Amino acid sequence: MKKIYLIVFTIFLSGLAFGQNTRDTDTPKPPRPQYQSTKKEKKSLLTFKKKKKGTNAFTSTKEEEVAAFRKRMKQVAKKKQKEEKLSKKPQYSNHSYFGHKRPPKKRPPGKQKFCKVCKLKH
Repeated sequence: MKKIYLIVFTIFLSGLAFGQNTRDTDTPKPPRPQYQSTKKEKKSLLTFKKKKKGTNAFTSTKEEEVAAFRKRMKQVAKKKQKEEKLSKKPQYSNHSYFGHKRPPKKRPPGKQKFCKVCKLKH
């Protein structure tokens, strides 16, 4: 019996010795940041760097900007009118269509099919 107590006692002591220490504050370090690398242009002996020609945003005059703004506003107004005209169709305004182009057929309960468009049985 003494041997069993001795074995249990040694296991208990070893468990205490190797148990977790709450005073350890060593936390794993976060991974290093990976920055996006940029490719440098290769320079050869005979080619030289060419400057790209682009439009300067500050060269337009106020009149040009106003004209461009009015053009965009006309396009937006035309697009809204078209959408409003489309929304008056019964496909969009009548609730019995359920998103179909034509109203779905109403079958008897035993023959109803599951519709993939509106996710209803009809």
